Amino acid sequence: MIKLCYNNEDIVRIKEDLVMDTNVLKTFVAVCEYSGFSAAAEKLGYTQSTVSSQIKQLESELNTVLFDRFYHRISLTSDGITVLQHAREILESHEKMLEDLRTPETIEGNIRLAMSSSVCNRFFKDDFLEFRKHFPNIHLVVVESGTEQMFDMLRKNEVDLIFTLDSHIYDSEFIICAEHEEKVHFFASVDNPLLNKENISLKELCTEDFVLTESNMSYRKLLNNELAAQSLEIHPVLEIGNPLQICSLIKNSKMISFLPDFITEDYYNSGEIKHLPVNDCDVSVWTQLLIHKNKWKSPALNAFIDFYRDVIRK
Repeated sequence: MIKLCYNNEDIVRIKEDLVMDTNVLKTFVAVCEYSGFSAAAEKLGYTQSTVSSQIKQLESELNTVLFDRFYHRISLTSDGITVLQHAREILESHEKMLEDLRTPETIEGNIRLAMSSSVCNRFFKDDFLEFRKHFPNIHLVVVESGTEQMFDMLRKNEVDLIFTLDSHIYDSEFIICAEHEEKVHFFASVDNPLLNKENISLKELCTEDFVLTESNMSYRKLLNNELAAQSLEIHPVLEIGNPLQICSLIKNSKMISFLPDFITEDYYNSGEIKHLPVNDCDVSVWTQLLIHKNKWKSPALNAFIDFYRDVIRK
């Protein structure tokens, strides 16, 4: 049996060589994910000529053509599709190997997140401070976005995880790390005359003055779908992106709104607003934490998922 022995200097040299070899594969994957040489160059911080040179180098080493080039557009050849699959597997194995070699005393790393402003306001207050106490060497970058844009970024590996606040989403391309159904209500100030009624229909509410989030916001879209199902429509007097600003406006007026309970709970608990007894509006809103099925979960990602799984389920 032959036994190979390496000292620390040998391991460092091996790691550096592997990083250099995988750079070309990383560039190739980036060109595929961002659908072009110039876009990949911008994301990687390279010049376009560098990207072109690395792709030519890879094609030369593999003795094949990876892209068809027509009218300034590129598309993967059949060999290119095969190489892309293997390149992703190689890069993931390479990252796992380096992680095993590091054996860090503390968990560290960078995590990229995408979520709506409502979710950001909810989970990045006291919960984040607690997470920070446990994992001071994990750096988070949060991008605020709509649901469709979040999934697009997840597919392109522009973010590692997404928090959605929308209808219940299931897609075999993604793994649900944690989820929780959120209660949602119409609400008004405590002296609003509508609170004198035991039951209110959605049709009655449509004649009231509303302040709502923009129509492309997740729970607003779900409300619009329910209205359309009943052949109804609401014309708000104000559309604004900040849900806390909406709460402030409602408590001091006769206007009404529609938001998840976790946004309004401080105003509700202090007695400044009350829920309206609407009996025919069935809107289901879910908070979900999702990751792409092909994403390798580093120790930092696992730590974040484990921590926020408990937070979401509270």
